[in-house]
Amino acid sequence: MGGYYAAPACDTLPRQVYRDDHIITRGYAVGFGQWFFFTDLAPAIAFGRSARMSLDCHGYGVYAAARELKYCDLHRKDEMVLLVSTAAAGGLVDRHDEDLQLKMLKKFVQGAKEHPWSSHWRDPTGYISDYNNGRPVQTRRKSLPL
Repeated sequence: MGGYYAAPACDTLPRQVYRDDHIITRGYAVGFGQWFFFTDLAPAIAFGRSARMSLDCHGYGVYAAARELKYCDLHRKDEMVLLVSTAAAGGLVDRHDEDLQLKMLKKFVQGAKEHPWSSHWRDPTGYISDYNNGRPVQTRRKSLPL
């Protein structure tokens, strides 16, 4: 879980990078005592709202973030850093925005309904997918939007 070497706050998030020794992925971080990273806002908000319903969670936040994975020569291993935006324009994204939360929760349920076999987030397509012979396939059955 997590396993971040550090989770510093920053004003500006770095751009995405995809190299063999350095990967930066932009997305959203959910924090409530520890950090969890998501590449899309819908599962991040659903996760944060679910955590808030736990008796063990006394507060949470969903923030714009970047997950950095880089090989460390000193430690001779890959290390992850989570960069969390504190900027007013892109920092805390879900607090007190009930319309955004409702929209993202509907998107999350729709995506989970269409891709029940997947352990990774996939955007809704409007069609139910299936897992056939070891690979995902899109069926012709339309999924009804919420």
